[in-house]
Formats: sequence, C-alpha cells, structure tokens
Amino acid sequence: MEKKNFLSPMEGPDMHKELNPELFGEKKVAKNTAMDSVSAVGTSPNSYLNTDRQIFEVKAQNQALADQLNKVVATVNELIKTSNIKFEKQHHLLNRLEQSHNGLATEAGQKITQLSQRVNERKSFDLKVQEMVDRHNNVIKSFEVRMNHLQKLLAEKEAQMISSQAALNEAKMEIARLKRL
Repeated sequence: MEKKNFLSPMEGPDMHKELNPELFGEKKVAKNTAMDSVSAVGTSPNSYLNTDRQIFEVKAQNQALADQLNKVVATVNELIKTSNIKFEKQHHLLNRLEQSHNGLATEAGQKITQLSQRVNERKSFDLKVQEMVDRHNNVIKSFEVRMNHLQKLLAEKEAQMISSQAALNEAKMEIARLKRL
C-alpha cells in the first residue's frame, strides 16, 4: 500500500513545509491556473523565479540524496573494512591454531618414536639378559655334570683308598703276625 505524502513534493531539507494541494483537491486547479498563467503570461519573471525555485529544490533534493548515498556508502565501506579486519583476525587465529596443532602432532610423533625406541631397547636388553641367564644356567648345568662326575671319581677313589687301607691294614697285621712267629 502506497503511503500518501501530505507535504508538497518540491520540499527540500531546508524548505518550509507546505500542505499537499492534492489533499483538498486543489492540485487540479493549481495545475490549470499554472498552465493558464504560463500560456497567458508566457515568460513572466514569476515563472522564472518559480522555475529557479523548483531547480533549487531539485538540486537540494539531489544533494540530500547524494549525501545519504555517501553516508550509506561510507557505512557499507566501514562494514566491509570491519568484516575484512575480523576475517584477517580469524585467518591469523586459524593459522596459529594450525601451527599449534602441527607442533603438537610433531611433538607427539617424536615422543611416540622415542617411546618406541625405548621399548625396542628394552626388548633388546631383555633378550641380552635372557641370553646371559641361559648361558649361566648352561654353565651351572655343565658344572653340576662335572661335579657329579668328580663326586663319582672321588667316591671311587675313596672306595679304592678304603680297600687299599684295608689291604694295608691286613698286610700290617700279617707282617706283625709273621714277626711274632
């Protein structure tokens, strides 16, 4: 629905407000009288003044529109500038976040690699310790076998010595008996 303007269409920002002639049906009469006066008078000084006034009002309206347009353009430019600044800040924040993420990922990768190396070193150390324990057990088993063999030899030698001692004692007794005889 179109809004009716009750003020004269030729009003400018600094002009006095006049009632719209359409409001009371005077516009048709005003047009007819203006046309009659133009045709009757032709080019009167009042028509020049009226035309000059209308030109001035149109220029004033154009200037007001230009000022409003400049304000809108300035506002839009300011919004664009603000948006660009915010975009740049967000872009820098995103870059810092990516750098931080990449740094953390690299650090985590390095720590995982170090941990993996330590685990591998530990496994290698455990294998070496197990090999040493196995060798020690083999040495102990070999020693036990030798000890058992030496104990058997010792037992045999003791048995020989006991039998030799018994034979010697018997021989002494035999000699002592023979001496007495």
